[in-house]
Amino acid sequence: MLASLKKAKGFLGISEEDVSQDIELLAVLKAASTAIEQRTKRSYEYKLYQQTLNGSGTQFLQLRNYPIHSVPLLKVEGIEQGIESFTIESENGMLFKRSGWPRGSRNIEVEYTAGYILPSDETGAEPATLPEDIQLACILYAWIMLRDPVVRSERVGNINVTYADFDADGRLPGPVAALVAPYVGRWV
Repeated sequence: MLASLKKAKGFLGISEEDVSQDIELLAVLKAASTAIEQRTKRSYEYKLYQQTLNGSGTQFLQLRNYPIHSVPLLKVEGIEQGIESFTIESENGMLFKRSGWPRGSRNIEVEYTAGYILPSDETGAEPATLPEDIQLACILYAWIMLRDPVVRSERVGNINVTYADFDADGRLPGPVAALVAPYVGRWV
């Protein structure tokens, strides 16, 4: 998940000792995390990823997930490449090769470690490296989902409220979308 239960409870003003809403909170945090990853077209978890890519003929090879930490395997047209043959541009999620990547269809295979350490409620877990704005976006979206999501239009006296169905077309609520905008996958 992109936010911890503890942090979400703090944001929502729920004491850590109050476990009465934990199941519901975990469910909406997971749903919010999934929606954010789908919208940004990338995964944030620190792990080993594998991709088969089309060679672009340019000096840059854009990978789906970043920041890139290591590239243990890179094959171009079936031939393994040494780490000295390219440069990792970690924060941009790119591999740079001065001579350029050869054009071709699915001719580049890469295994790489990328991502962030996600927030965790586990005792002794490594500190999260996921940017705070992604964590906040997750908590904010979860909070929005906790409000009555089935109400589409409600009128009380002179007050009229309508809740948008954000997921119908893949959109996120405005404040959530603004927080995650800098993290949308650039490779698309």
